[in-house]
Amino acid sequence: MNISNNDCFHVHTYRCGHAENVSDEEYIKAALSIGAKGIWFTDHAPFPGDPFGNRMDYCQLNEYISTLSSLKIKYDTKIAVHIGLEIEYFPKFDKDGYYKYLCDNPNIEILMLGQHMAETETGYTFSWDKEKLNNDEYIALGEAEKQGIESGYFSVVAHPDRIFRRQKVWTDNMQKVADQVIEAAKLNNVVLEQNESSKRDKYHYWNEFWAQVTDVPIVHGLDAHFISELIHRRRVGYRG
Repeated sequence: MNISNNDCFHVHTYRCGHAENVSDEEYIKAALSIGAKGIWFTDHAPFPGDPFGNRMDYCQLNEYISTLSSLKIKYDTKIAVHIGLEIEYFPKFDKDGYYKYLCDNPNIEILMLGQHMAETETGYTFSWDKEKLNNDEYIALGEAEKQGIESGYFSVVAHPDRIFRRQKVWTDNMQKVADQVIEAAKLNNVVLEQNESSKRDKYHYWNEFWAQVTDVPIVHGLDAHFISELIHRRRVGYRG
């Protein structure tokens, strides 16, 4: 994975259902208009059977890849178009071989770990009551991030500090979870993303987390769901 300091990294498409209803090509044109050398599409990946919302349907996956592959060829001399997916790590789908299936697709250049929820013994964390979410969600998400990093499928962790989104004050327990994630990234040579979208919410972006990230590669991700976000969150960069 070679992310240039002049790339637009972490861009979504209309397929996820919570992004601007414009074509993929419009994002490419916007990236060109601000002088980007590359654009990394990492839309929310589906799962077989479509068990979760806020992502493309499973039947759209091949179209997503084929459309971006055609645009990659069309814009070859103007900008590098990269095809990736943002996806959670769930042990069940790992056992079923889904992540290997995605990694074996030669057109998918990057799987980015975006842990919005975690698998539990009885289902998923989104089914927990509010009190349990407030108290325990970050612990489950942190463990899932660590497992995902150690799985070897992922090149980047999207907004790794957003697992603490329900917390209001940094605690020693949060520090322990952060240390586990950061150490796992260091040992497995996985990049951590400083997410420009997270910076809009002080409980999504934690300076206490990033103060500990010293020996791990960092990339700045736009997390763009709208053309305007691609243009105005323009703070690209990679620290290897």
